[in-house]
Amino acid sequence: MTTPHSGPAFDALEGLSAGDALGAQFFVPATARAHLAARTAPPGPWPWTDDTGMACSVYAAQTARGGIDVADLTHAFAHRHDFDRGYGPSANRLLRLVREGGDAVALARAQFDGRGSYGNGAAMRVAPLGAAYPHDPAAAVGRPPTPR
Repeated sequence: MTTPHSGPAFDALEGLSAGDALGAQFFVPATARAHLAARTAPPGPWPWTDDTGMACSVYAAQTARGGIDVADLTHAFAHRHDFDRGYGPSANRLLRLVREGGDAVALARAQFDGRGSYGNGAAMRVAPLGAAYPHDPAAAVGRPPTPR
């Protein structure tokens, strides 16, 4: 199934991917020093990271289903996983194990003493979902809307 390449969710994905690719250039210390001081953009191409890869999975899942199925999304993350995109070590391991048939829920609970990573990854990847439901945030998380 192909996904539409227009609308607010796609626009959010495009903006996220451009920001991700630009921002990733500043993790290279020499690039950061030279271009921040000069207020210039680093030369391209700017490769995108795991955040764009996972946001693409969020966009595709929401577009295909009209919502997010956690199990399907987890497997999409695992099958689209590209080790060279900058995933953290625990994400690389978890996604590899899910791809090999591991129980995603059990594997995720076993990390970080069950408390999560305290990272900002979800915030970096959720823009297409927020843009798909700008007036109904409850629908974005699968809850019925709160009565007004």
